[in-house]
Amino acid sequence: MKRTTIPFVDLSSTSMTDLPLLLESRGRRLHIDTLPWEADFPYQPIAVVDIAHCHEGIALHYFVRGLDLRTLSEGDGHYVHEDSCVEFFMQREEGEAYINFEFNAAGVCYASHHPRVGEGTGFTAEEFATIRRHATYADQKLDQTGLHTWELTALIPWTTMGYAEGERPQSMRANFYKCADGTAHPHYLSWSPIVEEQPAFHRPQFFGELIFEQA
Repeated sequence: MKRTTIPFVDLSSTSMTDLPLLLESRGRRLHIDTLPWEADFPYQPIAVVDIAHCHEGIALHYFVRGLDLRTLSEGDGHYVHEDSCVEFFMQREEGEAYINFEFNAAGVCYASHHPRVGEGTGFTAEEFATIRRHATYADQKLDQTGLHTWELTALIPWTTMGYAEGERPQSMRANFYKCADGTAHPHYLSWSPIVEEQPAFHRPQFFGELIFEQA
């Protein structure tokens, strides 16, 4: 299981457009470069995420460079894993319950609460509205081949991740993913390794640990 420390950064006066530069210089960079199913899906785009925590929640900035660009999801609450997609799965503590956050290159989000694997309840419109986002191809529906570079920035409040108002965790279990099931070069990458025969991201037993540095 991977384990890393996540720095605290004061983001109270930082706009979403300025957030990537701040996370680049002061966040923790994680490489999403494990190919759990390399034999069947060998393609590996470049995928990294810069992450920090703040008083409000967790800030993520993904950078992706690879073949194909797909942003056909109909909007928040609709699946995005067939698009050019990055994902963040988390759980407050080791166990069965977890939450998945998935974003395509247009900033569209799919998220669900899972009491256990195989059971889930999608986010409400109000919950989606709490997730601040900035994406390279915002509001665009694209399906293109060739080499593309794109970025996705998100700020997810603690309360949206199930913490009480004012609660700040010392650590959490999490994993980060890159996929694009519906493109010409489907792929499945993870930060913390997964041991399964077939592609499966919903496996909290393989999450890594994020340890939050003191403010």
